[in-house]
Amino acid sequence: MKRWQAGLSLALVLFVAACGRPAGTDGDLVDDWPALGKPGVPVPTVGQCWTGASSAEKLEPGSGMKPVDCAADHASETFHVGTFTGTTAQGSAPPAGAQLAEAYTTCDRQAKSFLDGDWHDGRLVLRVFPPTGAEWRGEARFFRCDLIEVSDDNGTLFTRKSSLKDTLDGSRPIALGCVQVKTDSDGFIDDFVPITCEQQHNGEYAGTFYSPDARPYPSDTGARRALLQPGCKALVAKFLGVTEAQFDTNQQLSFAWSTAQQARWEYGDRSARCYLMLEGKLSVARSLKGNANKPI
Repeated sequence: MKRWQAGLSLALVLFVAACGRPAGTDGDLVDDWPALGKPGVPVPTVGQCWTGASSAEKLEPGSGMKPVDCAADHASETFHVGTFTGTTAQGSAPPAGAQLAEAYTTCDRQAKSFLDGDWHDGRLVLRVFPPTGAEWRGEARFFRCDLIEVSDDNGTLFTRKSSLKDTLDGSRPIALGCVQVKTDSDGFIDDFVPITCEQQHNGEYAGTFYSPDARPYPSDTGARRALLQPGCKALVAKFLGVTEAQFDTNQQLSFAWSTAQQARWEYGDRSARCYLMLEGKLSVARSLKGNANKPI
């Protein structure tokens, strides 16, 4: 048995020696294998939709948002993906607040192209999603631009089964129009709920006012009023087709506004949606655009 093993070993040596190296090889198998790439975080895909169970303002990437086809029930749609660069990309944690300003500017511009209109004019919330903490530590430097359809001004999600692309074009199916102004037990405004103008309602969207400068969020009620009231009054008067002085004489109409939340204001969404309101228990079943000071 030992003699057989020795003979076999000798035969194998002779066989290998006779074969030699194939032409074009160096005999070193190790250095011919390509190095494996460093594992990376998958970059989100434009056109991806997401499920979600929270309000539009509280949706966050992670376990609460699962990717789905846009033909299925979904809460959010990614319409653009960008990349953080410069000092923002060098931070030890994902950008937040004012650090998202450049990303927001990009998302806002891309949203107008995607929708064929200003997203503020629709039943929409625009969110800028940076990577999660874990993704950032994994060297992810992307940001997602997502649009979310809502059913009221408080950001209640509206479940869609189709893309939002071009929904502010043509018939503008997503556009803000008439609303029902909801008040609490103390008479303070609680919500603006979109409704068709053919139904009885007591309010209507007149346009969005944008702060003329990059001032900090006016957290004081008086400061907000000083900034937003004149701007919204001008928009409402223009919507009705009257001067501001003429609007002041109207006893049947007033106006109110809904300000962008502080977090969004800090990264550049310095806006307020302006609504005309009917006084008392008045209501109409038509649009008041161009109504001037005619009786309701």
